[in-house]
Amino acid sequence: MEHNRQLADIFQHMANCYRFLGADERFRANAYATAARTMQNLEEPVDIYADTIQHLDSLPGVGESIAAKIEEFLHTGNIKTFEELKKRVPYALLELMEVDGIGPATLRLLHDKIGIRNRVELVEALQAGRLKGLQGLGEKKISNLRRALKLPEAKQRLPWPEASKIGQAILEKVQAIQGVNQAALAGSLRRHKETVGDIDLVLSTRPLFRKRVLRRITSLPEVSNVIAAGSTKASVILKEKGIQLDVRVVNNEEFGAALFYFTGSKEHNIAMRLMAKQKGWKINEYGVFDRKGKRLAGESEEGIYQLFGMRFIPPEKRTGGKEIEEALR
Repeated sequence: MEHNRQLADIFQHMANCYRFLGADERFRANAYATAARTMQNLEEPVDIYADTIQHLDSLPGVGESIAAKIEEFLHTGNIKTFEELKKRVPYALLELMEVDGIGPATLRLLHDKIGIRNRVELVEALQAGRLKGLQGLGEKKISNLRRALKLPEAKQRLPWPEASKIGQAILEKVQAIQGVNQAALAGSLRRHKETVGDIDLVLSTRPLFRKRVLRRITSLPEVSNVIAAGSTKASVILKEKGIQLDVRVVNNEEFGAALFYFTGSKEHNIAMRLMAKQKGWKINEYGVFDRKGKRLAGESEEGIYQLFGMRFIPPEKRTGGKEIEEALR
């Protein structure tokens, strides 16, 4: 009966692929969806029908073409057409067709307009508000997507004092995790913006501890939902006010560069990158490097500004205005 289940899954996935490809493939989509149901409802192993194509063809919803694919799977463990079909579509995205309320037209729109390729990218886009204003995707549909993915409704930006209180409480929890060397809040919260949309946190640890530290963070009781979690970063929704927490993990010697980079502002970072380029250097979240890739600074923010011959610029003054010119003086 295992072959029945495997073929039912494959045929359903093929139906989803054809649905994604559009109206021209509607007939094939329906045919494979019917074949999937047949495999699910079959009360005996499909193998007993596999002596001839004609015998398989006698099954409800199984024509000669699908019968040939069943035989191909039973002999090889694969279906060549399915493997080729997966290359024509954003296959990882199609798993969302199994979620009630998410159809092929919506997924095609998300893929074609803003390049969404999988569930994680869709969740991140929803949380970042990137779907707002997208033609063909109104507020009601965006709200339906959030409900289908079991995400909380988008929250308004929080006043800085309120966001700061939440951020400081989380920071204390993270600093107490074994293996965390340094941790600090970043982003608009660190720049003391009047309102804050999400909380950014940068921490450093040894590579050996990265995954364990991130698991501890995503398992904190303050977390209501995990959006994404990898080996160097994680995004979660906090229970309090439904605000998003974005965590970035770097090596100890990269902490200053990461804190600088993720504090921003974007305009300040661009101005610093232009200065670095003029000197033949490169600056990113891992450090400042010369043409040969040698690290020049990055362990601390102070070291970065000192390398450029500047005094330290407080986060709240990093606006991309005249603060660099004044720091150079």
